[in-house]
Amino acid sequence: MRLLRMSKQAIRAMAENKVRTFLMMLGVIIGVATLTVITSAVLGARAEVMGKVEKWGIDQISVMAGAGRKPGVPQTVPTTLKIEDSLAMLSEIENVKDVSPQINRRDFPVKYAGNSIYGVLIAANPNWGDVWNTRTEMGRFLSDEDAGRLARVAVIGKTVQRDLFGNEDPVGKQILIGNNPFEVIGVLEARGTSPTGLDMDSRVVIPLSTGQKRVFNQDYLFMIKIVLHSSSTMPQTVDDVRALLRERHNLQTGVEDDFTIVTPSQIMAIASKLSTIFSVFLILVTGISLTIGGIVIANIMFIAVNERRQEIGLRRAVGATQRDILVQFLMEAVSIATTGGIIGVIVGLFGLKALSGIIKLPTALMWESIVLALLSAILVGLAAGIQPAKKAASLNPIEALR
Repeated sequence: MRLLRMSKQAIRAMAENKVRTFLMMLGVIIGVATLTVITSAVLGARAEVMGKVEKWGIDQISVMAGAGRKPGVPQTVPTTLKIEDSLAMLSEIENVKDVSPQINRRDFPVKYAGNSIYGVLIAANPNWGDVWNTRTEMGRFLSDEDAGRLARVAVIGKTVQRDLFGNEDPVGKQILIGNNPFEVIGVLEARGTSPTGLDMDSRVVIPLSTGQKRVFNQDYLFMIKIVLHSSSTMPQTVDDVRALLRERHNLQTGVEDDFTIVTPSQIMAIASKLSTIFSVFLILVTGISLTIGGIVIANIMFIAVNERRQEIGLRRAVGATQRDILVQFLMEAVSIATTGGIIGVIVGLFGLKALSGIIKLPTALMWESIVLALLSAILVGLAAGIQPAKKAASLNPIEALR
């Protein structure tokens, strides 16, 4: 009952000084709102990247032509990675289930009627859709017959469909890829962006044989996507692939690889590193905001103690103990900080919704972030209120009443 009574007194004191109470809350509101927005954004970005890694394939690895390559970073492509390398992997490495050799070219001109875009041109075999876990939404995908007769056929992504055709059905229409006419036979399902930020819906897929002979005039590859029977032995498989390619490319001991092997764990490591950087930023920004909020609460509480000396003296005179005074002022500080925390969470949620609508910010609101925000507010209230509460409790009741 005593605790309830002191709670009512704390609330009454807050209500009687609305402007002062709001000023004390303001720093906490800003800090907690910032914490809510940034935590949700970090969690959302991490979840989005991890989801894209799963789409990329956690049981798959990629071999890219060139040493030290990074996905999504263009550079000169060596000519040593061949179709025969992919066939050797499939036949000689036990854990390799399937392979998809391909040639990629970014910013390749694609035209239809008066419209033109620069897309990602991919020359691949008919199993490309299965290996990349991508299906057609309209029409059909490439066939063995298309590959056998070097057919000028193409399957396009949703971005290409939108930019070139609008609401028109593209299947059966002729497009120009470079200066070569191709018939659109299908539209790929929407995939969004890759873990490296590439628009996966800006792709145009043509038969590998057609690309080599009629578009690129080359027999070497950009990359080979490898599907494994078991991801548990991925490290050993990576070693086997490296040893096989070094042998086939006649690379002597001490000579650098002329290829780069990329695994899902590497992509996840990059995502984790970025997430850590954002988390550090989160701690710094939130810490500064909450520290300022705590300082404001402490300073105004010290002022309040001086202004309420007679109230404190009167309470002590009618039987209130030092502990009662201490608890009352602590409860005021905690109540102010907690209320500011609740308002901050609400402001953060509205801010999060606004940002998501304006800049398409990926978010993942979780109860942990709200609990963390409120706990931070309570701790700020305790830390900020303890010294003013001690000062109030230590006042001599006789001197306070003068």
